[in-house]
Amino acid sequence: MTSPNDSPAHAAMHELLAARRRALARLRLLMLLAIVVPTVAFLGVAAYLHKRDFADATTKLDRSARVAHEHALKLFDTNEMLLQRMLDLLGERGSSDLLDDAQLTHLRLARMADRLPQVQGLFVMGADARMLASSRVFPPRRDIDYTDRDWYQAHSTGDAGVFFTRQIVSRATGERAFDMSRRREVRGRFEGSVHVSLRPEYLTDFYSEMAVLDPGLRMTVVRLDGGVVARWPGVPPIDQTVPLDDPMMRLIAGGQLAGSLVAPSPFDETERLRAFRRLGPYPLYIVASMDRKVVTSAWLQRVGLLALFVFPLAIGLAVSARLSRRRVNAEIKVVQRLDEETARRQRAEIALLQAQKLEAMGRLTGGVAHDFNNLLSVVGSNVEVLRRLNLDPVATGRLDAIARSVASGAKLTRQLLAFARKQALLPRRVVLQEHISELLDLLRPLLRAAIQIEATVHPQTPPVDVDPAELELALINVAINASDAMSGSGRLTINVYPGTIDAPETSTPRDFVVVDMDDTGPGIPASVVDKVFEPFFTTKPAGQGTGLGLSQVRAFAQSAGGDANILPAPGGGARVRLWLKPSVDTVVQAADAPRNTPVVQARVLLVEDNDDVADATSRLLEAMGAQVARASSGEEALAFMGERRAGVDVVISDIQMPGDMDGIALAAELASQAWKVPVVLVTGYAQQLNLAVARNMVVLPKPFTPEALSNAIEKAMGHSLPVVSPAEP
Repeated sequence: MTSPNDSPAHAAMHELLAARRRALARLRLLMLLAIVVPTVAFLGVAAYLHKRDFADATTKLDRSARVAHEHALKLFDTNEMLLQRMLDLLGERGSSDLLDDAQLTHLRLARMADRLPQVQGLFVMGADARMLASSRVFPPRRDIDYTDRDWYQAHSTGDAGVFFTRQIVSRATGERAFDMSRRREVRGRFEGSVHVSLRPEYLTDFYSEMAVLDPGLRMTVVRLDGGVVARWPGVPPIDQTVPLDDPMMRLIAGGQLAGSLVAPSPFDETERLRAFRRLGPYPLYIVASMDRKVVTSAWLQRVGLLALFVFPLAIGLAVSARLSRRRVNAEIKVVQRLDEETARRQRAEIALLQAQKLEAMGRLTGGVAHDFNNLLSVVGSNVEVLRRLNLDPVATGRLDAIARSVASGAKLTRQLLAFARKQALLPRRVVLQEHISELLDLLRPLLRAAIQIEATVHPQTPPVDVDPAELELALINVAINASDAMSGSGRLTINVYPGTIDAPETSTPRDFVVVDMDDTGPGIPASVVDKVFEPFFTTKPAGQGTGLGLSQVRAFAQSAGGDANILPAPGGGARVRLWLKPSVDTVVQAADAPRNTPVVQARVLLVEDNDDVADATSRLLEAMGAQVARASSGEEALAFMGERRAGVDVVISDIQMPGDMDGIALAAELASQAWKVPVVLVTGYAQQLNLAVARNMVVLPKPFTPEALSNAIEKAMGHSLPVVSPAEP
C-alpha cells in the first residue's frame, strides 16, 4: 500500500511548491538587487558629480579669470600708451615751464582724457610731489602734498616702470580711483611723474556683467604685495590688503603666473574656490573666486533630484526595462526614417534654390550685358568715326587705347552671356588641325616668357561645330588660370584627340573630341575642386579675377554638346578637360574675307530706339559711304517703307525694342511684303536670338567693328558668301 506522500499528486504538489519557493527567492533577490544596485549606482554617480561639479566650477573660474585678464590687459595697455603720450606732450620742459603753461597743458590733457570712460583724470606731478597740471582741475592744486603716497616713494628713488596704486580716494577730486604712473626725467634728472587715474567702476561694472552668466562669481585685482586695486561685489576699504601668508599670495610670491586653489577668504574666512592669473608684464593679478557653498548647493540640488528620480523608479525597473527597450528601438527606427525623409527633402529644396538662383543670375546678367553692349557700341562707333578724320598721332594712339578698352569690355560681356547661356553664338565648322596654330599664336602673348606652350592634334580628330570666338575665349581663360598657378616658369600642354566618354545627359558612351590642357602648377585643392566652375568663385586676390573664366569654359563646352571638368595632370599640376560634340556637317564653310577699308555703298534704314546708339551707328555708316535714314521703332520703320520703299537697299534693326514689334517681327513683316528688303539684325542680348538664327537671318553682335558691319550688310544683300544656319540648339 502506497503512502500519500508517495502519490503522484503529492509529488506534483511538492514540485509546484518548490517552484513557487524558488520563484519567491528570485523575487526577493530581485527586490534586493532593485534596492542595492540603484543605491550603489546612486552613490557612485553622486561622487562623480561632486568631483565634476567642482572641476567645472574651477574651469569656469579660470575662464572668467582669462576673460577678465584680457579685458584688464587691454585697458592697462591703452593707459600705458596714454602715459607715454603724456610724457611726449611734456617733453623736456621743467616744472616752472609747466606751471607757466598750466592752462594750455590742462586743455590738452582734458582732450586726451575725453571719451575715455575708464579715466577719472590725468595728472602731472613735480619732483616736489605737488601737482603741476591736471585734466580735472585748473589751476593745479599746489597746496596738496603727495610725499606720503607710495608712488612717490617708488618714482623718486628710481625707475619703477609702470606703478599701480591700491584703491584710494583722490585728494584733488574726492573720488575713489587707482593710479597708473610713470617716472618723468629731464636730462637724466628726476622731474616728477605722470598719472592716469582710473575709475574702479569701469572694472567692477564689467565684472557684474560677467556674474550674470556665472552667479556667485567674485572678482578681485591685487598687486604683488597684496594691495587691492579693485573688487566686486562691494566696495573695498581704502588700502585693503591680502595678507602675504594667504595661500594664494604664497603661490604668487613663489613666481606662479596662474593657478587655482580652495582656501578661506582673507576678508571673511569663507571657504572659496579661487583661480588667479598674472596680468602680463604688470605687477597685478586677476583673481576669480566663488563660495564653495554655491557649488555644494548646486551639487546637492542635482543629487536630490537624482534621488527622487532613481529610487521611485527602482521598484518598476525590472518590469519595465524590456518594454522600454522595445519602445526605444521602435522610436529610433521612426526617427531614422524621419531623418532620411528630412534629408531627401532638404536636398530637393537646395537643388531648387540653386536652380532659381542661377536663373535669376542669368536674367540679371543678360540685362546688364544688353545695356553694356549698347554703351560699348556708342563708344566703338564713335572711335571708328574719329579714326577717319585727319588726326595727329597722339590722338590716334588715344583712340587705339579706347578701342582696346571697348574690346576688353566686349570680352567681359561675352563671358557674362556665356555663363547666363544668353550669348549670341554663331557656330561654324572648325577643323582643329588647321586652327590650332592660330590658337597658339593667340595664347603665347598672354603667358609669361618663362612658360612654354605646346599643342598636338591627333590626325583623326574630327571637326567640331563651335563659335570660333567662344573656343578662343575658353582656351584663353584656361591658359590665364594656368599661367597664374605656375609661379615663375612652367609648361602648358594642349592635347586634342578623338575619344569615347559617357555623355553628360545619358551616361551612355559616345564619341567626342577631347581637349586636354595640362599645366605644371600646384594643382587644384580637393576642397575647392567642386567649386571652380561656379560663377564668380575665385581663389585669386580681390581685383585679380572675376570668377567667370572657368564658368565660361563649362558654358561653352555644354553649348557645344559636351562638358568640362578638372582632373589631376600626370606628374602633378591640373588638367582641364573639355569634350566637344563632333561635327556632322561635311561641307566646309568659307570664312569671311578680311577687309582693309570697308565701304558701304548702300541706302540704309537704321531702326534703333536708343538715340545714342543710333547716332553713333549712323555716323559710322555715313563715314563708310552709306546714306542713312532712321526709325525708332518697328512700326515707324514700316511706315517709312510704305512711303519710300524704293529708297532703301538694306534695313539694319536692333532685335530688342520697345513696343509690340521687335527686330525679328519687323524682318518677318518686311519679308512677307513685296518689298523684299534685306535685313541685318543687331543685338547685344536677346532671348529670341535662336528664333532669328533658325530663320537664317543675318545677326550682328554688339559691339561690332566696321569690317563686321560691312560683311553683315554684304551677306544680307547677297554680295558675299551665303549665310549658313548654325545647328539647331
